[in-house]
Amino acid sequence: MKGISRFFTLYWIVYFPTCIAYNDLPGFSNIDEMMTIILFLFTLLMCRKRYINRKPSKEFIVCLGIIAFYFVYSLIWGVNVLGGILLDLMQEVRPYTIIFCTWILNPQFSRKQKKWMLATMVLTLVSWIIYHPDSFENRNAEFPVLGQLAICTGMSWYLLTKQTKRNRNIALLLVLTGMLAPKFKFMGEVVCFIAFIYFLKKRLNFRSPKTILYCTVIATIVLTVTWTRFDAYYVSGLNNEYLARPMTYKTSLKILCDYLPFGPGFGTFACNGAWKFYSPLYYKYNLNDIWGLDEAGGFICDSYYPTLAQFGIVGVFFFLWFWKRRFKEINVIQDMRYYRVAMITVCCIAIEQTADSSWLSGKGMGYCMLLALCLNANRNMMIERQRQMAATVSEQAENTK
Repeated sequence: MKGISRFFTLYWIVYFPTCIAYNDLPGFSNIDEMMTIILFLFTLLMCRKRYINRKPSKEFIVCLGIIAFYFVYSLIWGVNVLGGILLDLMQEVRPYTIIFCTWILNPQFSRKQKKWMLATMVLTLVSWIIYHPDSFENRNAEFPVLGQLAICTGMSWYLLTKQTKRNRNIALLLVLTGMLAPKFKFMGEVVCFIAFIYFLKKRLNFRSPKTILYCTVIATIVLTVTWTRFDAYYVSGLNNEYLARPMTYKTSLKILCDYLPFGPGFGTFACNGAWKFYSPLYYKYNLNDIWGLDEAGGFICDSYYPTLAQFGIVGVFFFLWFWKRRFKEINVIQDMRYYRVAMITVCCIAIEQTADSSWLSGKGMGYCMLLALCLNANRNMMIERQRQMAATVSEQAENTK
């Protein structure tokens, strides 16, 4: 158990600055792929240890089996070249690998390890702000990174420190550093953070009118603070055939209908593989003349949800099935601290992917690890109770002697 916690402490300390903050620096561009492989191999090495959580293993195997099927299907269907298929395969398998491997290994950190992890995150956040002063004025390509750094640091601070009013306020302060250069989707994430940390007193019951009202209010506030961009892309923007992102969403629906039931396969649409190895679908659906969706464009892989069209209605079903199972597991978390962070993490992932593909990149690994840590909360609580009972029994036996 100590070996796993030490591994994960070092893993997190290396991950946070290299895969989120400074992934654009020379030598860091492929480190997220390397770290995914390292985590997977370490999980295989630890799979026979008695203290790991074997419960998610079967679902992980099923998940890998589905991905393997789509890989073979993509090779047979042959819509895009092998390079595009392999690149997309590598990115699509990452988030599920990170979630399941972290969930299985179930790292439990000491107080000292938590301090090292949080210190790394705070220093990374501060150093990024100092290193990128032009981002606040020019809003360049690095601009969205600050929000992801801020929200991950704030959630981690809240999760890994004692549950006090002071620590809760520090967590919020860390999150609000992202407002130095706010993206619209980040503003929505801040609303979710405040709503769950400060106003949620017990777990949500989605059959309760009170819960439905609570969620409706949150959704309304999120849409209000993000409406300008939301409208430009997903409401009035859908009528503009020359805007890249709205056309990506509209075309994804056509692909779902044209490629029943499994879609065109890996590396064919709205992903890095479709960009680096320009997919024939962009010619087929006349997207190659739209700025940002041509061969040199940078808007091909900037939203995740259209990517699901690659896998057809069957793939969409499996994606929804995966998240339905996660919601079921989140909804039984007894510790409200872990429950809140799990819900915020899911909200961040849901909001981010409307206009970002961090779910498939190294930037999304932090969300995946935080979610997996929360999914182990009940198991760890039960283990701790058993330890306390064993210690009590042992103490009573000593007193009897």
